Amino acid sequence: MKILGISAGHHCCGITLIDNGKIIFSLEEERHNRTKVYKDFYSNVFRAPFLSLKEATDKLGFNINDIDYITSYYPKKESEMIWDTLKTGLPFPENKFIFVDHHDSHAATAYYLSGFDEDTLVVTMDASGGKYSAKYFIGSGGNLKFIDGLGLKNKSFGHYYAMLTEFLGFKRLKDEGKVVGMAGHGKHELIAYQSFNDAIKIEGIHTDKDDSGVLFGQVYLDFYTSYYKRIGSRIYLGSKQDLAYNGQLVFEEKIVQLLTNLHNQYPNVKKIALAGGVFANVKLNKRINEQYWVNEAFIAPPMGDEGCALGCALMVHKMFNPDFKPFKLNDVFMGTSYTDDEVGDQYWDINKFSRELFTPEKAAKYLANGKIIGVFNGRYEHGPRALGNRSIIGEVTNPETYDKINNKLQRNDFMPFAPAVMEEHANTIFKVDKSAYTAQFMTMLYDTRPEWSDKIPTVVHPKDKTARIQIVTPKSNPTFYKILDEYNKITGVPVLLNTSFNVHEEPIVCHPNEAFTHLENDVVDLLIINNFIYKKYEGNIN
Repeated sequence: MKILGISAGHHCCGITLIDNGKIIFSLEEERHNRTKVYKDFYSNVFRAPFLSLKEATDKLGFNINDIDYITSYYPKKESEMIWDTLKTGLPFPENKFIFVDHHDSHAATAYYLSGFDEDTLVVTMDASGGKYSAKYFIGSGGNLKFIDGLGLKNKSFGHYYAMLTEFLGFKRLKDEGKVVGMAGHGKHELIAYQSFNDAIKIEGIHTDKDDSGVLFGQVYLDFYTSYYKRIGSRIYLGSKQDLAYNGQLVFEEKIVQLLTNLHNQYPNVKKIALAGGVFANVKLNKRINEQYWVNEAFIAPPMGDEGCALGCALMVHKMFNPDFKPFKLNDVFMGTSYTDDEVGDQYWDINKFSRELFTPEKAAKYLANGKIIGVFNGRYEHGPRALGNRSIIGEVTNPETYDKINNKLQRNDFMPFAPAVMEEHANTIFKVDKSAYTAQFMTMLYDTRPEWSDKIPTVVHPKDKTARIQIVTPKSNPTFYKILDEYNKITGVPVLLNTSFNVHEEPIVCHPNEAFTHLENDVVDLLIINNFIYKKYEGNIN
């Protein structure tokens, strides 16, 4: 049974194909149309995954006539409009369409990708979707049982963080990650803490009511009222980092309070699976993972709305396959790829770039000599994290590497780069005493062990000594693992810097020409594409 999930609208766009429970592909429109992030809240334009469908058809052999069902979190009327914009040449297949609630699709990615056999608390949170900004479920025996949630008349945690993001001068639904990084540089400050604390309250397993008369406006009103009652026209004497710290702290405290209250109703449930844009916040995820009642946490790798097409398809598959149960992903490499022949024939300019055969040993030697390498291998990752197939990688021991790569990427974020670490060394270097599976997808912060924090400064937060780690296994990414292994043999450090292969404000590279542009512009020193290492002719990289 072939199920096509479609995500569109004012938020993320993409498509997913599942065939008899196997994920065939999951494509994100922003990668193909090169618009970051293809969910710009401020442009207020309705969008559809037109190029994703074209790429699936042209490169992945997808035939839209072969689908048995289509599914979306938009009702039939809106989904028919989306279908028309895709220009399939076919009438909307009304008899094949199945609607899935927005938060149910999030729950599906959290639960069914978790691999949890035990009963699981499944929680979704975002700004809003459908009639909720959060939903709670118990996952048991492959089934999701709805418990409760936060409706549109309750304050939304997603909108709370959007308020914090805008208050700090950033764009909501786009720059929240910058706030997370900034928070790590701040300190507790009473006025800021009290003001944010007044913005949202917890009442059992709900937030307080939103009575503003404007959609999710109360959290804004309550914060600004509290803040300016304390500040008036005076200049705030704390820093933006302090504001970020206290806003993040309240965010963590309130969500943990709600989740603990929810757990108290199900005290025997010790595993938790999370999805929705709120759980893109890696500091929050760390705080949840550290709760005494959590034995293991899992965050869906495509935790935001980019995962909704996949979630819808998983839910429909479950409808027709009652025995379907949670499973573990080997990887999230679900996008398009290019063969060496395609790259050589269509994208490699032999007048600009030379190439040599790739081996992990060669790559490791270049890295040990301080070279910055762009990696474009196989299929691209589904979700916001680059996990070694569309990554920029580098060494981690030289403190100057951070500024070097930041400048190359035109990046001024407060977040350090992420460390990729060999599986067998992860708990030696970082405190990974639980939830190691979700760490394969770079969805959580972990503390760095004191004896290692100064050895790998490029990938450790300078103040709180945390790291957003990626555990690499021989199964999850064999090529990346071999590079790490060879680098470890040379340096004694089984860790490499890993950041997404893109300059600031651009999507992660999708097509080989974008990767070559980064090489030509000296964003990277070398480029690995499948079985070759490419170099610019100009200058000497040795």
